[in-house]
Amino acid sequence: MATARKLRGRRRALPLVWLAFAAAALAAGAAPQPDAAGDGLLRIHLMWTNDVHGHIAPEPARFMNPEFPPPLGGAASAAAYIKRVRERAAAAGEAVLLVDVGDMFQGTPIGNKTQGRAVIDYFNAIGYDLAVPGNHDFDLGRDVTQMLAERSNFPWVAANLVEKETGRVVPWAVPALMIDIQGIKIGVIGIITTGTAAMSFPDHIKGLEFLPMAPTIAKYRDELREQGADLVFLAIHEGLPFDPAEGWRRLTGAEVTETEGEFGGRYGANYSGGAPNLMELVNKVPGIDFAVGGHTHRGYDEPWIDPVNHTMCFETFGNGSSLGHAILLVDRATRQLVGWERSHDRGTIITLFEDQHWPDHDIAGVIAPYLQETEREMTRVVGRSAVSLSRGDAGNSVMGNLVVDAMRARFDADFSFQNLGGVRADLPAGPITAGDVFSVLPFGNELMIVQMDGRMLRRVIESRISGSGSGLYGSGVRMEYDLGRPNFDRVVTLEIGGEAWDPDRTYRTVVTNYLLEGNSGLDFLTTIPAASVMPTSVRTAEAMEWYLQQHETVRPRIDDRWVEVAGKPQAPYLQASYLP
Repeated sequence: MATARKLRGRRRALPLVWLAFAAAALAAGAAPQPDAAGDGLLRIHLMWTNDVHGHIAPEPARFMNPEFPPPLGGAASAAAYIKRVRERAAAAGEAVLLVDVGDMFQGTPIGNKTQGRAVIDYFNAIGYDLAVPGNHDFDLGRDVTQMLAERSNFPWVAANLVEKETGRVVPWAVPALMIDIQGIKIGVIGIITTGTAAMSFPDHIKGLEFLPMAPTIAKYRDELREQGADLVFLAIHEGLPFDPAEGWRRLTGAEVTETEGEFGGRYGANYSGGAPNLMELVNKVPGIDFAVGGHTHRGYDEPWIDPVNHTMCFETFGNGSSLGHAILLVDRATRQLVGWERSHDRGTIITLFEDQHWPDHDIAGVIAPYLQETEREMTRVVGRSAVSLSRGDAGNSVMGNLVVDAMRARFDADFSFQNLGGVRADLPAGPITAGDVFSVLPFGNELMIVQMDGRMLRRVIESRISGSGSGLYGSGVRMEYDLGRPNFDRVVTLEIGGEAWDPDRTYRTVVTNYLLEGNSGLDFLTTIPAASVMPTSVRTAEAMEWYLQQHETVRPRIDDRWVEVAGKPQAPYLQASYLP
């Protein structure tokens, strides 16, 4: 029998009207509160995180300024903001709902080394109301995911995450919640992207099944409405498209299914492993009042509102850089969601600059022991270099060569490549620590194995030397190019694994998820079918650390893998057209 979880002392549980649901009451009891604004509206401060990926410690905002990044305060700054909102809401008779929608821990030393415990302890300390698991929450195996759920003082909600053997939702999660906020009943449906099945190691999700999202949402929407829900809230680890206008155009131009479609059926289009995105889902499934998504790391300053079904959809950029905060307006008389208000003049995303949101002392204390443990781990020596490891351009970088050689060796691949901007630091000769590796590769990108045909491989290279392109770091390749030739036909010799490039051959290629998502000008990589991509759950930094440990001392050098020439005739095997 499923039982209700207590979400903190200030809530009282509702009677269980359906045993598959957990139930809780939010705010200061379920009774209506005084209407301080005098407009007949209940204001619910919806605050959320998505794709935290372990970024709870203070860190520089390199995404804003790589050379002089402003400091972010991490979880302690988020906590300071959350506490202020709760105090003001309580004084005004308003309510607060705090949720996370998955990918909680994987991607930073403090997240990975503690197997997510540091993140969950922070969530517990600041008082999250519920969470939804994400695909990366299975990166260390389903036992770790279950441990984190059982460690949480709040329910995990995942209606479509079931045991294959029984067809029932996993025992450490509930499919839905009924929440009472000052007499307004909100039914919550939790969903994890079905792309998890394609983006996880089979052993990590053994025995699990990810039910189709749209029909599962519709099923629980109906159940919740039957049980008296005034509003339905979709908390989902699936996100909005990178370009909302283009996403809507594609959506309305052709029918999208669970396994096909320009956004749904392409791996890189929204990094969903073949799953439909949130825009598609709320358009296909009416009756959802508001939704919080994640997974695509695409922040929206204002909610995207479906023009047909009027569902409000929210998402932040993730990686602990921000906190989402929107104020939902509910008419007390009709019990309907009638609008929203900004939390600040720019919209709904609160960037957690340390100087604007001074870190909360109590939460900093929760994180401190884990951070100290991680910092000790970062001083561990993992290898040694006989030479200084400096960055440079594609043909003149011992550091770049070391990184891509490590990527290729880790998975015994034919070819690997990395954008120049993904390698962030130089190192002197001598011992190399885990912290040094992290300074070189700080972004936490996951390595993906792609079965890439020769034409696509050449297109990758040609695209990076077209125009004023600066090239890329590559391993397993020997290439000469002539900048005097036309764009997309500048390569004059090309060998992979010591053999002449073959347009019809399939090459085992290692690339980061960042590039596979179409970044750094490689948008055409988003057309690679999901069946050709295998996630590894291994970060670039982890591959480099592994490589260093395989060698007593590394001695990378400049070689002939990427050479500019002038006037050299193009090899005959490269002269046939290959671009679409």
